[in-house]
Amino acid sequence: MRKLQVKLLLVFCLMSLLVACNNESASSGEGNDGDSDGRPTIHFMTNLLTPNVPNDKILTKVEEVTGYNLEIDWVPDNNYNERLNSAFATNSLPDVVGIGFQQINQFKDAIRDGQFWEIGPYLEEYENLSKLKEEIINNSKVDGKVYGIYQGASFIKIWYYLPKGLGR
Repeated sequence: MRKLQVKLLLVFCLMSLLVACNNESASSGEGNDGDSDGRPTIHFMTNLLTPNVPNDKILTKVEEVTGYNLEIDWVPDNNYNERLNSAFATNSLPDVVGIGFQQINQFKDAIRDGQFWEIGPYLEEYENLSKLKEEIINNSKVDGKVYGIYQGASFIKIWYYLPKGLGR
C-alpha cells in the first residue's frame, strides 16, 4: 500500500509538470471510479493556475503509462486554501493534495496523529525520487520524517533588452 502512495506522489508531480508545460485549454471531464476497468484510481486535488483545465490528452497519456485512473479536482488557485481546509475539516481529503510550506504548520498535528503517510523510506526505491535535493527534503521534514515531496521548477533566464539611447 505504501508503494502505491509513493507512486501517487510521483504521478502528482508528473501531472503538475505536464500541466505547467501545457498551453492548450480544454473543458473539464467527468471522473471515473476506476472499478469498472480494474485499474486503481488516484484522486488528486491540485491548484488550477490557468482559466481552463488542461487538455484531457495529457491525462489520458499519464493514465496509459502509469496504469492508474486519475481523478483530478482542479481548484482555482485563489480558492485552494479554503477548499483544502474544508476537505480536511470534513475528513474528505483526496489521496494526494498539495500543501505549501506556509501551510505545513497547520497540518503538523494531523501528521503527528498519523493522518498522513510517511514516505521517506520509499524515496530511494524510485530513480527520479531518489535524486530529489536532500537539503529541500530535510527542510520539509516533520519530526525528522518525510511526508511529502516538493514540486520544483527549473530556473528561467530572463533577458532584459534596453532601448538604445536609454541612459544617455
